[in-house]
Amino acid sequence: MISGVKQLLEDLAHTPALVCTVGRDGVVSELFLDETVRKVEFADPWATVEYSGWHIHANLDTITTVRFAEAPSHGDSTSVFVSLEDAEGNAVLRFYFPHASQTHRTYNRPGTHPV
Repeated sequence: MISGVKQLLEDLAHTPALVCTVGRDGVVSELFLDETVRKVEFADPWATVEYSGWHIHANLDTITTVRFAEAPSHGDSTSVFVSLEDAEGNAVLRFYFPHASQTHRTYNRPGTHPV
């Protein structure tokens, strides 16, 4: 399973416009993937994902489940996300895709144009 998690994490880290949340014990950090990733490295069982303004280290041995889901969000919107979870079902990392109605930010990769 760990090789699949590594590939998924690599793919998600290179997907623009996602929001990565890291939450444990009553605290959640929202990390915006709105620039080019600087580094994704693996030193089993650890993964490092680095952007210019932040980085995370995650112990991939704690991830036992990968769940693709959607849930009600603010107002009438729906959040679509990928959740990497531990054995108790707690999210170790969660990656949110932008809401279809997202209007307060424009997400572009360098050299691309908005649709």
